[in-house]
Amino acid sequence: MMTIAHISDLHLSPEHHRKRIRRTRKLLEYATSVGVDHLVITGDIAANAEKRDLEMARAILKSSGWLDSRSLSIVIGNHDIFGGVHHAEDILTFPRHCKETEYERKVTDFHDHFHEAFDSCVRESRSHLFPYVKVIGDVALVGLNSVAEYSRVRNPIGSNGEVTAREFKTVEKILSSELLARKTTIVLIHHHFYKRAGEDGGTIHSIWNAIEGQTMKLRGKKKLLNLFARSGVDLVLHGHVHENLEYYRSGVRCLNGGGSVMENSGLDAKLHLISIAGNVLRIREVFLAEASDRARVVEKGVVAHVAA
Repeated sequence: MMTIAHISDLHLSPEHHRKRIRRTRKLLEYATSVGVDHLVITGDIAANAEKRDLEMARAILKSSGWLDSRSLSIVIGNHDIFGGVHHAEDILTFPRHCKETEYERKVTDFHDHFHEAFDSCVRESRSHLFPYVKVIGDVALVGLNSVAEYSRVRNPIGSNGEVTAREFKTVEKILSSELLARKTTIVLIHHHFYKRAGEDGGTIHSIWNAIEGQTMKLRGKKKLLNLFARSGVDLVLHGHVHENLEYYRSGVRCLNGGGSVMENSGLDAKLHLISIAGNVLRIREVFLAEASDRARVVEKGVVAHVAA
């Protein structure tokens, strides 16, 4: 059996929200204590994509013993490239900051700070950091970069997502390759695949749709989901929206870990434990209260799957 811990959206910074640092350390300590085999972080590791944020995140992962390709797989999030808004006065200047961000350099900086996590990845070429595939025993982890480049119309504040046409073709090749044959296939991506249509919520639902459509959208998600479905992807792990949630889209099982350390998602730090044994995939959600060493575990579900 292999056990994977999934967390996301840590937003680590020595300046902002230090409670997230404590919660992150607690999650990593718990993962170690229960013998987790592999840790997955689906983006927004840093709060601002600044050197000090990335160095802090690196130091936390290294000191906890997780900064190793056999133990850790990560993908990049929009905060790891563009940063984010932390003060009211930032709102007016942030679009200009996104416009001036050197996208490719930020992707390289992210890789360089956590390069150990990429050591055993198979990629199209050395110059293309994403997408990648990492095979660990009978499990294949496929990592994507879903952060869209700046566009005044399509991505004015850097938080929208898109997998480029070149990267989509590469993912298509990866998912159909012999390397993944008879493997449990898990896709790692930052942006979400939610569909709120038809849910109750009234005004809140309308506000969500307006916000999501302009500033949190993953363009081409139907095309990606269709690819995942026909390729037999067993699970998609992501973040971006700051809540923890399991759901299905186009028959593909998705798991959001974006509420791992965020204050607005409850009083607990949270992680998903994904256990894989043969053709059985089991998911549990673990809640760790800050004032207690006891963990509360909720069973998400057990699904039998057949690796393609």
